[in-house]
Amino acid sequence: MAAYPSLSIGLGSSQNIEPSWRDDVADTGTLHSRQLRSTQYYRFSLLHPAITQAEYASLLATYTAGPRDVYTLTYLEESPVATYSVQFIAPPQIVKNHGGGRFDVRAELRGYKD
Repeated sequence: MAAYPSLSIGLGSSQNIEPSWRDDVADTGTLHSRQLRSTQYYRFSLLHPAITQAEYASLLATYTAGPRDVYTLTYLEESPVATYSVQFIAPPQIVKNHGGGRFDVRAELRGYKD
């Protein structure tokens, strides 16, 4: 499994837990719960601030080469180090052009803790 490109992760990034249960209420008022998966999944919205044109091209090439490949991501510096197995949800997008070949880029990922 390849590592996710080591780009700086900005303050505008987030990690959200996906619900792993679905609750339905029957016409009689009875609650029915169904477990969707046994592993806890997360959605990552990573903001890479002020990266260069070459770094953006490399990130886009990573996506293009394997849009459904699984990558190893270290999101937060934890002790011991926690890594996540993630996949791209969508191609990386430029969200702000700083000029001079610098961009803020957002990458949407989904994965689970290793």
